[in-house]
Amino acid sequence: MRAILVTVLLLLALPSNAASPKVDAAVRVFRAVATNPAKLAIFCQLNRVLEEAGDQFDAATEKTVQSLVARIGPDFEAAWDLGAELDEDTPDAATYDAAVEALSSKC
Repeated sequence: MRAILVTVLLLLALPSNAASPKVDAAVRVFRAVATNPAKLAIFCQLNRVLEEAGDQFDAATEKTVQSLVARIGPDFEAAWDLGAELDEDTPDAATYDAAVEALSSKC
């Protein structure tokens, strides 16, 4: 009986909008990039390219973005690509977007 009570209490203590493991991993990657000056500089360059492109995203811009993402590293590339898979109206997307925004604010 005590084990059941402890389990119920633990489940109640978990946030209902906890991010998925993939999103949690992406958030950790974005935080790591924020603390690495070399990777942050590349990310800030990526951020500028994306801001300048706006809705005018052509093949040359896509190539530049892919190159910059790859230069930051494979973990970042996987984390970055995850954003395209998320439904924008979910807690996962909100968590992901907040992490990207926090990283962008370092630029």
